[in-house]
Amino acid sequence: MRRLLPALLLPALCFTLHAESTGRIVGKVLTKEGKPIKGAKILLKRLDIHWAKELTTNAQGEFMQVGLEPRIYDITVSADGFISLEDKNEKIPLADVLKKDYKLLTPEQAQAEAIASGTAKTAPVDPGAAADAAGRDAFNSIIPLYNAQKYGEALPGIETAYKKLNESLAETKDDKAKAETANLLPQVSRVYGICLAMGSPDRKAEAEPFLQKALTVNPKDELVLAGLVQVAKAKGDKAAEAKYQADLDVLQGPNPGVLYNKAVEAFNAGDTGAAKTQLGKVLKVDPKFAEAYYLMAMVAFGENNLHATKQNLQKYLELAPTGKNAATAKDMLNDPSLKHLK
Repeated sequence: MRRLLPALLLPALCFTLHAESTGRIVGKVLTKEGKPIKGAKILLKRLDIHWAKELTTNAQGEFMQVGLEPRIYDITVSADGFISLEDKNEKIPLADVLKKDYKLLTPEQAQAEAIASGTAKTAPVDPGAAADAAGRDAFNSIIPLYNAQKYGEALPGIETAYKKLNESLAETKDDKAKAETANLLPQVSRVYGICLAMGSPDRKAEAEPFLQKALTVNPKDELVLAGLVQVAKAKGDKAAEAKYQADLDVLQGPNPGVLYNKAVEAFNAGDTGAAKTQLGKVLKVDPKFAEAYYLMAMVAFGENNLHATKQNLQKYLELAPTGKNAATAKDMLNDPSLKHLK
């Protein structure tokens, strides 16, 4: 079994004088129910010479190849989770098109048809095949959500993928299939851990063993480190949070949002000195971080430094004229204590 591959981008048809000396093949690869199979592979082999060409179906299950010599070809159609199909001795017509649609069966469907027709083999279908196919399908289905950082939406699917692939690993009898599943599982468990950490407020702690394992594979994995920061926060483990954030900062550079949050925590705790230190770091990383100027104004106001208060409020409004604190900043600047300061 292999992973699904992206659909092949096919060149536009070009009609030239040579079109009359060649032919083409077009078609679809479908499930038994008639649904398109994206990423199916169509292998064309000429019988007269050593030549082969592999095509891949698009999202509609379609494939096409132009410029084929009018010869006899063997065609093999395969897709992850389905039984491969062989189509022998097909002739590509001269200056015409061979249209071939193929329907692929899952191992269970193939076994059921064989039993119904009385041609079932005595050897049973590998018990892990169905779980493997279900796990891979679930994993492929969540990739768009994961790439869009919709971790909460991706979580049910990746959880299914992880469970099904582990079931397959325990049940399959085919050594090659077992090895391929074992190779895929670390990637799946990494994504599972990230989705737990980033997409589930109540299950962050469950992510830790998956993320720790992924970190041993790649200590510079930024998403894994970001997930571990979230796990440490949820556990209230300040030391672990600081460690993972420091590792992340080495890779990404200091995060102004994280520094600003630390400044807010210090300000709310009454430690204005620590708040100013953190705000200075924020503005060094991002001089246009508007909320940092507003908080600097609040710190200065608390210290009765009215000139600094006015300067920081003005800078805040310059950067965020419609920001969440804009109305308050304008009211303060209109107060006589600040309005007439130069």
